[in-house]
Amino acid sequence: MKQLLVVVAALLGLAVAADGAQLYSQNCAGCHGANGQGIPGAFPPLVDNPRMQDEAYVVKVIREGLSGPLEVGGQSYNTVMPPMPQISEADAKAIAVYVRALGESKTATSAPSTNPAPTPKAPSDPALAAKGKALFLGQEQFKNGGAPCMACHTAGNFGPMGGGSLGSDLTDLHVRLGDAGIQGVLTNIAFPVMRESYKGHPLTPEEITALTAFFAETAGKPGNTASMDAARMLFAGLVGLLVLFGAMYLYWNNRRLGLAERIRRRNT
Repeated sequence: MKQLLVVVAALLGLAVAADGAQLYSQNCAGCHGANGQGIPGAFPPLVDNPRMQDEAYVVKVIREGLSGPLEVGGQSYNTVMPPMPQISEADAKAIAVYVRALGESKTATSAPSTNPAPTPKAPSDPALAAKGKALFLGQEQFKNGGAPCMACHTAGNFGPMGGGSLGSDLTDLHVRLGDAGIQGVLTNIAFPVMRESYKGHPLTPEEITALTAFFAETAGKPGNTASMDAARMLFAGLVGLLVLFGAMYLYWNNRRLGLAERIRRRNT
């Protein structure tokens, strides 16, 4: 009987590990890497992070999110991990078990660790960056029907109308995340509003590559300033005012004449 219980427990452990691997691949690998190695300067590694051995902590971070700054392996990170409440507590525990196993297997089998080399920046490709800009602005539609990025974000300076203000300014996104970080974020979308917007409308690898090239070109360029935002508000107010006066003019010219007005016109 005791041996049977041991076998059952082992089988359950294998099932949890398999589920954890799949869940990790779907929800975490895009940013933290297939093997938990992270992306230097963008997303911290998990295999060298002692906090990953604390299952309750990992579950809390997955479901409630975490914001920097924090230090892992002597390197500082100041990015934001959004909460993922769509992951159940049971699934979060499975991910925690898998992440802990990743760290244990590396400790047991690998030589003294060194920080992985930063991902090199892809060569500049103006045509690819132009395609990314067209996708960002909505001038070219995403293959799977997702909303253009400009609906919520701005990146660089697009003139008085700028971009959306619901999301953050992405002008320096490439400076903060690099090629690998951007591709990881767009491949495995975790931010709640963005995740719901692109639910059922995933970006293709080609679109992600084009957007990455576009963000590489906006890096270091001036974005929308406070005065530009004020100009956008003023422009929108003037347009609204013109529309209002136009509507009032049409209404006044097409109004039904009162009795006094009809008598006055008849006598002139």
